[in-house]
Amino acid sequence: MNDLSRRGFVAGTGGAIAALVLHGCGDDEPSVPDGNTGVPAGVTEVTLDVAFVQSQLAGRAVKLRAYGGVLPGPTITTHPGDLLRIRVRNRLPEYDSSAWEEDVKVLGHVVGMNVPHELNTTNIHVHGMEVIPHLFEPIGTSNPEAPMIAIGPGQEKTYDFALPPDHPSGLYWYHPHRHGSTAVQVVNGMAGMIVVKGPIDEVPEIAAARDILLAVHDLGLFPSASSPDLWEYDPPQNAMWNPFTGESTIIDPSGGAGAPASSGFSASDYPLRLFLLNGQPFFEEEHNPEVGKTQFPIGKQLEAPRFTVRPGEVVRFRMLNACSDNLLPVVVDEHTMYLLAIDGVNFLETKAVPYVEGAQFGQEQVLLPPAGRAEFLIQASAEPGVYAIRQLFHGTDVQFFASAEKVIAEIVVAGNAVAMGLPGELPTPSRYYPLTTGIDPAARRDVVFNINFDAATVKNKVVGGDFTVNGELYDETSVTFQPKLDTVEEWTLSVEHDAGAAPEGHPFHLHENSFEVVEIGGKAVSPVELRDTVWIPPMEKVVIRVRFKEFPGKTVFHCHILPHEDAGMMQNILVVT
Repeated sequence: MNDLSRRGFVAGTGGAIAALVLHGCGDDEPSVPDGNTGVPAGVTEVTLDVAFVQSQLAGRAVKLRAYGGVLPGPTITTHPGDLLRIRVRNRLPEYDSSAWEEDVKVLGHVVGMNVPHELNTTNIHVHGMEVIPHLFEPIGTSNPEAPMIAIGPGQEKTYDFALPPDHPSGLYWYHPHRHGSTAVQVVNGMAGMIVVKGPIDEVPEIAAARDILLAVHDLGLFPSASSPDLWEYDPPQNAMWNPFTGESTIIDPSGGAGAPASSGFSASDYPLRLFLLNGQPFFEEEHNPEVGKTQFPIGKQLEAPRFTVRPGEVVRFRMLNACSDNLLPVVVDEHTMYLLAIDGVNFLETKAVPYVEGAQFGQEQVLLPPAGRAEFLIQASAEPGVYAIRQLFHGTDVQFFASAEKVIAEIVVAGNAVAMGLPGELPTPSRYYPLTTGIDPAARRDVVFNINFDAATVKNKVVGGDFTVNGELYDETSVTFQPKLDTVEEWTLSVEHDAGAAPEGHPFHLHENSFEVVEIGGKAVSPVELRDTVWIPPMEKVVIRVRFKEFPGKTVFHCHILPHEDAGMMQNILVVT
């Protein structure tokens, strides 16, 4: 496929509201969008215009925020040692956050910044990539009080990322990360994939396989107040969606309910949610208004995208969970999954994971938290037929809202059989091997994700709950930890919920550094997995080891349920020399 590889791409819109380009809709094999023009070798240049776009999805008119008028955003391909230059141009209109200024005055700087705000102000994060810290101004800053980068409507910013020569080759992605607007923008369409090509791609059996990208993402939608039959997500400032009543209301800083609103900031439930693969809807959910069942959205399977393979053919799938909050326990029906990599870093050898007939949650072949990625091979069955790539059901004991089983895609095995091989040993990712086994950690730290909905003690009266790390709401101008460059630390991650909040799992993400997952729920992980995002099961502990290898500066870790992040479940760290 063509891609943004050592070349340039300008994704323009040509207007305030453009027509959305959906790649793969109606095709036999849906793909992700791409494009190219020439620039010097060793440089990848990308211009991403952010604007509202309109289209039809699952028989409905929708208005979304998108990169360059395509859904998902254009795929970027680069290489270890390359310079990746991304220019972000914000073509969104002004958004009225004047009421948020009153929130900050009444609630104070820290609590107020955790009220969603400035929904059309953006920036960009290259998720999982081993590059200079880039969330704060200026890029790479070590100032603990540095503000977060904010690209307002009508503004633009260029980011230069020099990839280290030993950067792992694998799947990454990009999305906005401006605190207060991240969730709305991502669940409204703003996400794209990054492929770093390298040694793993030169393994003969892998090079011989078709390379198929699978971007799974969700869209949260409300009926438009201004256009009949249009679905969008553009809540007014301080509007909050109550999933138990199915209503949106303007909330004042004291927690008082004001005027009704057409839509509101949501923690995960929406009047309508679409799940898409490479821009093509495969499942839809509607809010469940029945008392006692609001945590079980009403789901409907749509026609799943299809990929045709020949019996015996080996195909490489690279799957991204770009959902704002949905956990993906994934199986491929009646096929062994040959795992190559998690979160962009490959294993030392192919990991064969058999399919379990009638698999339920906990028996998945791979578990992808929000923001997680998996790269795997499938060798098509000798038996022609249709085989599903599916997400298993998980209930309210896993996440606050249950998630129905979904057929993400279908593999159609047909045609003449072919003989193809599977790899065994894989190239060693030199950036992370040898592992940190035997190194005494320079520090041991605890990270506890917590939610408090107790009305008597909640500080954030607008959101109606406090989403904290170690009991603290996010503060843009403070630093929690100061790890030292080129040292190893051991962190214990856990989840605790106060009164009024049922236990649920959370995905932990650390910027700029992959980490070794060594223990989950008291059980050793073997082989050790290198991840940048890991699922913390409810009321269990996850132990990770982090080597802060190369990049000093101010960065963050957070819960990657994006509404939780915007409401305060994030902290800054400062890597010092």
